[in-house]
Amino acid sequence: ARSTLIIVGFKMSSPLPKATTTKKKENEANDINKNKKQKKVAAALIPEIIPRDALESADEDFKDDDDETKRRFTAVAFNVAGLRALLKNKPECLRKIADETKCDAMMFSEHKLNPENVEEATRQLKELLPEFTTVKFACSTAKKGYAGVCVLAKGECEEARKKEGGKSPMKQTSIKDMFGGGASEKKKEAPIPTNAAAARRYDGPRLLKVTEGLLDGKHLSEGRAITLEYESFNALFTYVPNSGQKLDRLDWRINTWEKECREHLNALQAKKPTIYGGDLNVAHLDIDIYNVDAKHIPKSAGTTPEERNAFGVMTRECDMKDAFRYFHPGKSGWFTYWSQRVGNRPKNRGLRLDYFLASSKMFAEDAHVKVVSSRILTEMNGSDHCPVSITLALRE
Repeated sequence: ARSTLIIVGFKMSSPLPKATTTKKKENEANDINKNKKQKKVAAALIPEIIPRDALESADEDFKDDDDETKRRFTAVAFNVAGLRALLKNKPECLRKIADETKCDAMMFSEHKLNPENVEEATRQLKELLPEFTTVKFACSTAKKGYAGVCVLAKGECEEARKKEGGKSPMKQTSIKDMFGGGASEKKKEAPIPTNAAAARRYDGPRLLKVTEGLLDGKHLSEGRAITLEYESFNALFTYVPNSGQKLDRLDWRINTWEKECREHLNALQAKKPTIYGGDLNVAHLDIDIYNVDAKHIPKSAGTTPEERNAFGVMTRECDMKDAFRYFHPGKSGWFTYWSQRVGNRPKNRGLRLDYFLASSKMFAEDAHVKVVSSRILTEMNGSDHCPVSITLALRE
């Protein structure tokens, strides 16, 4: 018998020389230290409290001494981050805004109310702010406790009054009232004050029509848009969709919402000059972001290059101007949102996400409806946002 011996050889990789291994570890340690130093330098460049540049008064001296046709109109937009909680805990905030701005219209975004909550909220708002005789809610039906916009306006809506045969306008019906039991089962509700005397005293522009959604009734399911048509101008108020923590709605926002919002704005402007306000969920310019050089900024909702670019596309294609920036170009430290989670408001470490835009022709010297000021009301609390406003001079 013959035996065969088989020898299998294994090729072993040569270990790295000790000097090479040590050098690699040193390089890794240097990279880590370098990154730490870069972060420290970046942090050091950001003051503990972000300074707010002083603003020059942009509000024109608009007197109506001898011309009774000259009037002013002020609108306010405010992301309330939950209207029910605000009405319960800080209702005086809304009263203060109305008193100090003397606004003709107020818009609340992200009210988070469901359709069945509207009647009670309307009653509370009319008790707190009785001079606003028109109250209109747009609610999300796609998701409960989500999004939503609400508009309050002085003066009765003429279209609603005609439909109601002269009765109290804009009274909304709850789902329970529409499909609930008979009269014996219906709970007796407290009457909603109409404050007819306040409506008669209001001498501002006539409110002709209130419409929910965008052009052709689009985007009704999330309650994100309401348009007010006045006799000489339009006012669109929106709560623009957030692109999401993982940017899962970014493509939809850019290619659907932004596109259809521009179409709506252009349709409005084809008829009348238009103002556009609300939480637009984008920080357009570098000075609208307190930490613009941070690495996460291009990958965060509201500060992605796509969203910031879309804002510029809108102003160009719709021929509109950012009202605050028109009067205060280059002024830094003016934000409208601060993260409550990390306590950024006292440090003024924020973003400018809330705006009023207006048709470019509304800034002309001889405009019949002219933008005369736009403000960021940083002193107003009640939310992680602050209100913004726009004032028009009406020469009709």
